[in-house]
Amino acid sequence: MRLQVNGKISTHIDGSANNRPLFLMFHGYGNDENEMARIIDAVYAVEDEKPDYLSFRGTYARPYMGGHYWYPDGCGVDERQRECASVGKALVQLLDSAAFADRKKILIGFSQGGYLSYRLVQAYPNLFDAAILLSPSFKGEEDVQLNSSIQFFLAYGSSDRTIPLPDQHNARTVLEDAGHLTYREYPGMGHAICDEEIADIRDFVNHL
Repeated sequence: MRLQVNGKISTHIDGSANNRPLFLMFHGYGNDENEMARIIDAVYAVEDEKPDYLSFRGTYARPYMGGHYWYPDGCGVDERQRECASVGKALVQLLDSAAFADRKKILIGFSQGGYLSYRLVQAYPNLFDAAILLSPSFKGEEDVQLNSSIQFFLAYGSSDRTIPLPDQHNARTVLEDAGHLTYREYPGMGHAICDEEIADIRDFVNHL
């Protein structure tokens, strides 16, 4: 698998870029890599310098309606996990470079991209430093144990019915049991992103 990516990577002769976090970003169903770039731009809107990031495009193009996805809508748990594993292998190959060796690596994903980010931590529990999961589904992850000490940010809208409530509760349970979870719920918000959420992500990142 070859990942399609859009990004911004700083290069400094003195090596100071190694102290900057690197965001690895995964969009939701039916969107593309620009979705996550807009989110991270909003998080860093008050900063003088934008962060370094790699924003990935979903593996599959959605026919007729446009956009991309990581796994088919409505597919089974086994297929979802296989697709996430394939992305993980390609991502690890990409990150196997001296340019990324000392970077603080932060996963961030919305919906399908949030679930994918979680599965990446399951597969590579020591590779990443934090994961920001925005409205992910956790279907099929019941009674799963996560053995990772990274910091998690998990968020949902209180009116999100795209992700069933049992899946939302399961996500919180799995991540709370792993420890190091920051959880937020936004009143009245559906399957979306709000200004308060952007501010909370900014605060989470600043305290890593």
